[in-house]
Amino acid sequence: MALVKKTCKEHISLKEILLLLKENIVPLNKTISLSTTDSHSVFVGKILAKDVYSERNVPHYPASAVDGYAVRACDTGYASPATPVKIEKGNFLWVNTGSVVPENFDAVVMVEDTTIDEHSLYVFNAVSKGTNVRPVGEDIAKGNIIARKGDLLSIFHKALFVAAGVKEIEVKAPPRACFVPTGNEIVDINTLKELKQLPPGKIPETNSVLLAELFQKWGYSLDVLPLTKDDPKALGDILKLAIKDYDLVLMGAGTAKGKRDHSAKVLSEQGKLVFRWVRMKPGRPVIMAVVEGKPVVALPGFPVSTLVASWSVVYPLLQLLEKGKISEEYLSEAIGTREVIKVELGDHYSARQGVSEWLKVQCAEINGRKMSWVTSSGASSMMPLTEADGFSLVNEEALEIPKGSLIDVWLVRKNNWERRAVYQGSNDPGIEHTIGFIRAKNADLIIRSVGSLGGVLALARGECHIAACHLLDPKTGEYNTSYIEKFDVKKEWERVVLYKRLQGLIVRRGNPKKIKGISDLAKEVVIVNRQAGSGTRVLLDYLLGKANIAPTDVKGYENIAVTHFDAASKVAYGSADVALGIKAVADALDLDFVPLIEEPFEIVIPKRHFEHYGVKAFLDSINEKAWKETIINLGGYRLIR
Repeated sequence: MALVKKTCKEHISLKEILLLLKENIVPLNKTISLSTTDSHSVFVGKILAKDVYSERNVPHYPASAVDGYAVRACDTGYASPATPVKIEKGNFLWVNTGSVVPENFDAVVMVEDTTIDEHSLYVFNAVSKGTNVRPVGEDIAKGNIIARKGDLLSIFHKALFVAAGVKEIEVKAPPRACFVPTGNEIVDINTLKELKQLPPGKIPETNSVLLAELFQKWGYSLDVLPLTKDDPKALGDILKLAIKDYDLVLMGAGTAKGKRDHSAKVLSEQGKLVFRWVRMKPGRPVIMAVVEGKPVVALPGFPVSTLVASWSVVYPLLQLLEKGKISEEYLSEAIGTREVIKVELGDHYSARQGVSEWLKVQCAEINGRKMSWVTSSGASSMMPLTEADGFSLVNEEALEIPKGSLIDVWLVRKNNWERRAVYQGSNDPGIEHTIGFIRAKNADLIIRSVGSLGGVLALARGECHIAACHLLDPKTGEYNTSYIEKFDVKKEWERVVLYKRLQGLIVRRGNPKKIKGISDLAKEVVIVNRQAGSGTRVLLDYLLGKANIAPTDVKGYENIAVTHFDAASKVAYGSADVALGIKAVADALDLDFVPLIEEPFEIVIPKRHFEHYGVKAFLDSINEKAWKETIINLGGYRLIR
């Protein structure tokens, strides 16, 4: 691949992005006409290009504001409930709300203040001239400005224009944008429809779906062009076509320095590179160029990187093209929330100095403290995006953020603080299956798989409502009691044994290494271990000790997986031969299982939390027949409640 001349800014800050956009991008000067009578024309979110004047008075005739009788105000003088005034037939007229009030009448009496017989109307409350009559032009006077250039149209404007007799308006034309997905390993949406299973090495093209939804949320449309291979000529050809038809072109991936990363080369050949790479994590490898006066942004390939790069670069670009300016709250608008809250950081966080970091966080309230925890930060991980309550941006000057520090969080979903419980402790599929049952009770549960010891410690620090453990005491051979008694200094924790579950050795289908027990771990096999403090790690160390095997004699002992599924997945894909884990996970991944021990899985809850709405929903859920049936069907569980 040819070297790209360094004629552009590299490794810039988030603040520099805005400056470079303003320096290099000329706002669009296009307008389009919208018909007020076309039911398909969308007004919301459009920006007026010209002032709008009313074409008629609203109302354009004297109109009754109520259901009642049109009268002459002078005929109702001194009327009261005690002394009603009688008005003869011919001197009053029934009118509905919105009806014309004839010129010979100047007021309307509400029907509730009258009674009528065959010849006369009796009025019980006097009215003055103009009472309950909407005069001509009361709402809008003909010729008045009813909307101004630059106004952002809301759901009310279209109805206003129709009422005022305005048949057509001019708005700023929104930028026409397109996305070009690229990559030899990518499988496009249409091909995915025909495939039952993706072959190894192939990746579904999801960024176009993510971007289209994002653009729709912002009030724009995005066209997705055909998938293009990692070939400089093919990329150059589709870029030339896109530039002719669109105001903004987005390209997918090819932004790093690998052998198949051609975006920078193609963009520099057809236009001017403005910047390459941003001091931001994730989302660093983003490139922007100007080709034939139009902006082109090459986005990173990983979904989370694409998302934050779109917030940081694409959205302000759209604002600049359409509105000629970038709003001060552009990040809040891009993310889709104006609610920014301060919450306590639940764990110490080590930042990378000189780089702005986007954190995905989950939030909850415990004992009056609003807390947050950073979820998985991998740029390729999509699941944490759906679980995150919000996002926090760590500025590039930060280095260490101590636990307990207050951080700003942009909330992206509503959090019912009083109804959400926090679980910290052992990773377990049975616990994960409680969430659906809990949410059906209008409550919620955050699950933090921090290991059994981590859960007990979190409970002792007041950082969760529920903990779970399966910690074996090597000295006594008993589970959990010694650990709980050590940390429950106030003797206020209640213990609930949920079930017993099978722990054993998870191996590939057919058990190719013929692993039959713990003693085989000292042979030519590679294990994947669990983190220190997890119940499974404690059990492994205990079993190794009983077999007189030193951890140093076990290959892969330092290879760590945080959850049972993580460990089993490494076995499934051949990066390890064996893992100690539960049968339910082996069954789920179609792996073989060598049973070793049945262990109790125990829940621990402080008594003061038993009235917490989320905790009560959890306890109700684990007593439901449907949940118990689900657990049994997972395999390897034995209910004892």
